[in-house]
Amino acid sequence: MQSLKTHEIRWFYERPLEQLTTFFEQLPEGAATYEERIDTYLIPVLEQGVGVKIRANRVEVKSRTGNPVPAEIAPGLKGYWEAWVKYGFVLQADQATQFDPSETPGAWLEVHKERWATLVEVSQGTCKFHPLGTNPPNSVLLEYTRVGIQNRFWYTFGLEWLAETPVEIPPPFFSGILPPEGLQRQESMGYPSFLYQRVLNP
Repeated sequence: MQSLKTHEIRWFYERPLEQLTTFFEQLPEGAATYEERIDTYLIPVLEQGVGVKIRANRVEVKSRTGNPVPAEIAPGLKGYWEAWVKYGFVLQADQATQFDPSETPGAWLEVHKERWATLVEVSQGTCKFHPLGTNPPNSVLLEYTRVGIQNRFWYTFGLEWLAETPVEIPPPFFSGILPPEGLQRQESMGYPSFLYQRVLNP
């Protein structure tokens, strides 16, 4: 089972970030990927900064390594970047019961996601945009997702890149796609912390 090491910085809000909606609407046709999906998270491990989720017939595990690191990736854009190790596998017939949420009521949390994402390729200070699956060099995954849980909604903006190939997006890029007041560090966290702190134990 192969693992993937990534770095990520992410924010969660209970209000839409309208500038990001406009940004994705104005991207050239085919430059972004939109999907609706349901991820079902295992609750008991969230407190440890671990995300175990089922999507269709696949299990994905995402574990944070080390502590969140304070960062300001552009003026007013304050958060915490986190290092993660991710791996996954397709469920086999003999594993179906073990990962069946109906077999362990209360142990799983269903999360609905409406996700817009693009790969931002940075070259000589300029940005080009590509859909997921194209894997251009020197790129950062940029995503904006509407998260629905038990008839409540949140909005998350995140950046993710491979740990071994750090990429810096020019700070002026963010001024046109985010609120003028920026993003606050106290709203910055990964999915496991968000689900545990803001949804299950507010």
